[in-house]
Amino acid sequence: MDNEIITLIDSVKQRTGISVRVYLENGDDSYSPQPNEIIERADGKVDGIIENQGKGKTYFKFRHKADEYVGYVDSERGEGANIAGVISVMLENIGGKDFSTSKNDSLKNVLLGECNSLQAQKYVRKFGIPDLPCSVYVIYSQSGSISDILDFLENFKSNARDLVVATDEVSCAYVKFQENASQENEFQSLTDYAYLMAQSIEEELGVKVKIGVGGTTRSFSDSAVSYKQATIAVRMSGMFEMKTVVATYKEYVFIKLLEDMPKYKLEEFLNVLSEPDTKSVFADSEMLETASEFLKANLNVSEASRNLFMHRNTLMYRLDKIEKATGLDIRKFQDAMTFRLMTILYKLLG
Repeated sequence: MDNEIITLIDSVKQRTGISVRVYLENGDDSYSPQPNEIIERADGKVDGIIENQGKGKTYFKFRHKADEYVGYVDSERGEGANIAGVISVMLENIGGKDFSTSKNDSLKNVLLGECNSLQAQKYVRKFGIPDLPCSVYVIYSQSGSISDILDFLENFKSNARDLVVATDEVSCAYVKFQENASQENEFQSLTDYAYLMAQSIEEELGVKVKIGVGGTTRSFSDSAVSYKQATIAVRMSGMFEMKTVVATYKEYVFIKLLEDMPKYKLEEFLNVLSEPDTKSVFADSEMLETASEFLKANLNVSEASRNLFMHRNTLMYRLDKIEKATGLDIRKFQDAMTFRLMTILYKLLG
């Protein structure tokens, strides 16, 4: 559990005498100020404040550093909802940083999840930012100056309301507002826009970049979620050695779901899918490259052999070898999907 969350929960306990138990909504982390207490998760997704009379708990959601957490308190004398409402506000207010007077510093705080929703709304009002649906692109420079990229993006923006800010020495964020459906259709999709952005930066500045694309949030106040998704997409593409210029969160959401699961569960899945000789394939970089290129070629033997500069018969021999070791004929769609899942599990388990 995040050390700051632990500090926040302990602070609430000291201030109010109320024990708040908390867990990461999409993860395994949890914390209770009571030693060795078993955390009782809500039945289903928590949205707002939910009283569970059967468990005698009142659940509520709050955000910290762009992560969604669920907290709960004991429901006593029918006051659970009131107590939960007060504590959820306390947690967000205690956890937020003071706003900088600088517009760029404030924007950076919002995107990095270092302020709460109330402070994000204050930023919106102070600087006249539209609290509209938006998506965040994270642009990582692989060679050039971030300041040059920022200057370029200021002129590249398709909408004067869009925002650009440096987030560290090698990356910057581009917030693209979606005002209506026709605006997005101009570039077909967020992904197409990212490819256009990357191509334009390389042509104009001679700089190669990698771009992560987050999902569309309901409002700018929630843009930290999209920013985090964009950074996850780039990290995942690196983990799986994808050479693409643009990585979208939608591509990796399934992998992220697996990553958030307990390791022992992943090991259970892998053990069920594995044959005695399966490890020999995943320990052989040559065999893995062959399988990867074959899957990228949509199970097309001719295309894969061309991409690998390999004779068709050699490719068929290797596919037969993979089948013998794993029990999976990846020339068949279902077996190919299972092999892909096993590849993901091996990566996540290190």
